[in-house]
Amino acid sequence: MEKPNLKGLYEKIHEKMQSDKKLKTIAISGLCLFIVLAAVMFVYSRSVLEVSVNGQTIGYVKNHEKFLEIKKGLKARFKDKLSADVQFVQEIKATPVRAFGHKLDLEDDIIEKLEKTLTCKLKAVAINIDGKEVAMVKDKATAEKVLDQVKQHYISQTPGELIKLEVAEKVKLVERYVYAKDIISAEAAVDLILKGGVETRTYEVVEGDSLWTISRRENIPLEELIKANPQLKSEHELAIGDIINLTEVKPLLNVSILKKVTYEESIPFETETIKDNSMWTWDQKVKQEGQKGVKEVTAEVLFANGIKVSEQVIGEKVIKEPVKRIVAKGTKAEVAFRGNGRFAWPVVGTITSPYGYRGREFHSGIDIAQSKGAPVRASNSGTVTFAGWRGGYGNLVIINHGGGIETYYAHNSAITVSVGQKVEKGQQIAKVGSTGRSTGNHVHFEIRINGSPVNPLNYL
Repeated sequence: MEKPNLKGLYEKIHEKMQSDKKLKTIAISGLCLFIVLAAVMFVYSRSVLEVSVNGQTIGYVKNHEKFLEIKKGLKARFKDKLSADVQFVQEIKATPVRAFGHKLDLEDDIIEKLEKTLTCKLKAVAINIDGKEVAMVKDKATAEKVLDQVKQHYISQTPGELIKLEVAEKVKLVERYVYAKDIISAEAAVDLILKGGVETRTYEVVEGDSLWTISRRENIPLEELIKANPQLKSEHELAIGDIINLTEVKPLLNVSILKKVTYEESIPFETETIKDNSMWTWDQKVKQEGQKGVKEVTAEVLFANGIKVSEQVIGEKVIKEPVKRIVAKGTKAEVAFRGNGRFAWPVVGTITSPYGYRGREFHSGIDIAQSKGAPVRASNSGTVTFAGWRGGYGNLVIINHGGGIETYYAHNSAITVSVGQKVEKGQQIAKVGSTGRSTGNHVHFEIRINGSPVNPLNYL
């Protein structure tokens, strides 16, 4: 029997083992290479989000969820800081990029960088009047407060119990995002709505007008009226037909208020005149002083922007009755032909006003009534020193009689002598009239000694 070849068998087994070992090595190496390639492929294929503003890279975040968290945190910071919801002016972009070579940023770091980079608008409320935006305030509560304060301004400015309040314009409150500089305070918004704009119109001056009367009538301060009319040569003189500018403030809201108003009003007293034949015609005496009465008036008053427009009286109650004034008037007349003094009467007639005080005014002569055109005669001979118009005297003649004595003849309708002319006692010097400060046709006659008037009745 043939012996087995152990050596050859061993060599074959050894060769097979060597071959298996090489295969195992190759397999392990291949697996490692696969793992490395897979890892490299994973790293290169993984992406992150690049956060940027207007093309400027701010940082990198892991995913979209993280990006949304950052935006939410950013808005919360702005809201805490500005006490309002915000809207960013710039667009914040999140663009996917390969993660390789980019380090993820901390959330707080990105928020801080964005806070420095971004510009924001604040959520505010616009007060819209008749389709026009007039003021921007921080929120709806502030806007409502502004409108309420405008109404309260007119309510407090006018007396009485409020019945009804109406606003002519349509008001809307509109939310939108604006820059912080466009938002104004409640106080500024109230002032803006109340003052509104300035409206200018023209007015043609008529007889009797002055800047003061126009200012009162149009309810425009005099200073503003003068300022609006620099073309006027003088603020004290207006010519009929002048065109002047009238400026007035027009509030943005027109508020009508109806109020029940109660006030006291005086009741005028009547004057009764009784005749007294023991007194001269130029004398009168108050027998009983008059006193005004008082009544309580209740009315419904309509105000437009604080200015009274109309009033309807709904009730009256007399609190105190008026007391009648009683005046005694003299009927005894003095005819101007009595007396035997050295001076003659310039006309014959009734004395309608004597020498002396008439109330608070001093009457320096006597008034003698006569018809217009009647001759006025020189009271004594002398020289005419004045013949013409003099203020309240009207047409006046003055005659110098020597010794410091002069006579005055006033209110004449015509003068028949001239200055320097010598006249005789009883010569016609003028005609009766009512010129100057006068009521009715008469002669105002004075006698003056050394320039001071004396009572003519003592010399006639």
